[in-house]
Amino acid sequence: MSTNLIKINYRAHGFLDFGAARAEKIETIRPRFEAFLAEGRHGEMGYLARNLEKRFDPAQLVPGAESVLCFLAPYGQAGGGVAGFAQGVDYHKIVKDRLFAVIGELKAAFSAFEGRPFVDSAPILERYWAVRAGLGFIGQNNFFISPEFGLRTIIGVIVCNIPAERFAPHAPLAATECGACGACLRACPSGALRAPFDLDARRCLSYLTIESHAPLPADLASVAARRGWRFGCEECMRACPWDKPLTPLPEFETHRAEIAAMSDADWSSLSEDEFERRFADSGLRRAGLDQLRNNYSK
Repeated sequence: MSTNLIKINYRAHGFLDFGAARAEKIETIRPRFEAFLAEGRHGEMGYLARNLEKRFDPAQLVPGAESVLCFLAPYGQAGGGVAGFAQGVDYHKIVKDRLFAVIGELKAAFSAFEGRPFVDSAPILERYWAVRAGLGFIGQNNFFISPEFGLRTIIGVIVCNIPAERFAPHAPLAATECGACGACLRACPSGALRAPFDLDARRCLSYLTIESHAPLPADLASVAARRGWRFGCEECMRACPWDKPLTPLPEFETHRAEIAAMSDADWSSLSEDEFERRFADSGLRRAGLDQLRNNYSK
């Protein structure tokens, strides 16, 4: 096999950064992850407890896996009570389409290529692999943080049979940990961040307004309304010294203007048919219209 490096023109596909890690079975963080599940801190996200063997072994997702390729896609600021990542087309589709374009490059460069793209929809620990690929570190708020690009990135992953050594190593990082300022913990409005790196999703406004289908607890509903959050929450991000404004992918902004223009009365009067017509391609459908109405009531 040739030892010539395979170069990926990742910026041409809209990605900010790229790195490769050797695909290996994960042992180090599994006990902590299982303790998180055992304590029920994942709430209704039952999918986190399924397929654990696949989650900790990329070779079970792609037989013969040699590497995990990680890409960072930028998104913008929150607006209209909606998190920055949900201001346009659903990021799962946008990032995966771009990963398929990268796979086209890889197939042209490596005739025996076998691999699959993943974007937050399969049992794979994207943040872990992004750290291993040299792109950044995990902050006290549990976000993946790039020293160069901050927190507002979606991680796209390709697990493939090309050895990681065939890709140039990532340049050394300016920092490898977030520091000890504790700003994110102090900023969390619901007490979900109990301690550094210790999140209880059952009190997280992002989880409660996006993933959970139960009504918000009364005390947290008042917090969401007071802070103006209808879908998501970025309080810990905004407080983080590493947070940086980014120029988002254009598709991530397609609904920004109409979301900003929506009043409480507009959300209340919106019909299901109109919601589907206007937001058919949006991540807002993950919560649904009823939840979006209920999430934010003064």
